[in-house]
Amino acid sequence: MDIRKTRTCEKCKAVVTLDKVRLVPKDKDTNSLVCEDCCNAIKNKTAKTPITNTQPVKNTLGEVKLLSCSRCNYSFRIDTIKAGTLHKVFCPYCGKADRLENYSSKARMDTTNATVTKQSNPISKLYK
Repeated sequence: MDIRKTRTCEKCKAVVTLDKVRLVPKDKDTNSLVCEDCCNAIKNKTAKTPITNTQPVKNTLGEVKLLSCSRCNYSFRIDTIKAGTLHKVFCPYCGKADRLENYSSKARMDTTNATVTKQSNPISKLYK
């Protein structure tokens, strides 16, 4: 057995060949050389079992507020709990926050039920 091809296990102090040596994290910055048997024992010892007595956390939405950007006429929703704490409120379309307004349900109904009237000659009115 060649001495350059063997290492000593840092846990059980056995001399093992390099193909049976494993690196296991010891600290944040250092690793330890251990044999396969010690490596399996360490892995089984540190195997984490899932915690079963906890209830899953529900991701509840807070009060949803409708906003409208008068600069680009884009309407969007924000969560009032997250707004201002997790992120800044701005228009997702144009990226500006200076012309944000509350978007009421009445205004939404007016725009969805709007009727389009046919004009006889719209281009001539623009150039007069």
